[in-house]
Amino acid sequence: MNGIGTILSGFPLTPQLGTNRSGDGDTRNPDRPSLNPAFAGDVITGNPNQWFNPAAFLLPTAGTYGNIGRSTYNGPGLGEVDLSLFKRFTITERVNLQFRAECFNIENRANFGTPNATVFSNGAISPTAGLITNTVTSSRQMQFGLKLIF
Repeated sequence: MNGIGTILSGFPLTPQLGTNRSGDGDTRNPDRPSLNPAFAGDVITGNPNQWFNPAAFLLPTAGTYGNIGRSTYNGPGLGEVDLSLFKRFTITERVNLQFRAECFNIENRANFGTPNATVFSNGAISPTAGLITNTVTSSRQMQFGLKLIF
């Protein structure tokens, strides 16, 4: 019997603006929004349709930077357990048969990808803010095999 467990916290997540609101011209480091002081509740919802609540952010004044820090939040974590079972049967003194059963992602856990970090587009809240469109692991996979060893 063999097993592998993988548990990872989520990747750092930085909410971003869809435009260069500060006017600094740097397209490699997108501008960040400001925290909405009137927002109450959790910013991270944990829902793959909207991982974070975009109402928690405000568009900063033109020519200024937002007050959200870099990598302030975390994206979805990852958890996976793989398990395998082997049984060896002796056929003759020099020939063995090995039965193998392997299962990957045995709990069939959905491990979500990184959410869309763009909060605003064209001055309004983006309809895809926080949307997760993929998974980073496959669903449960099982395979069986026979191995002849001679």
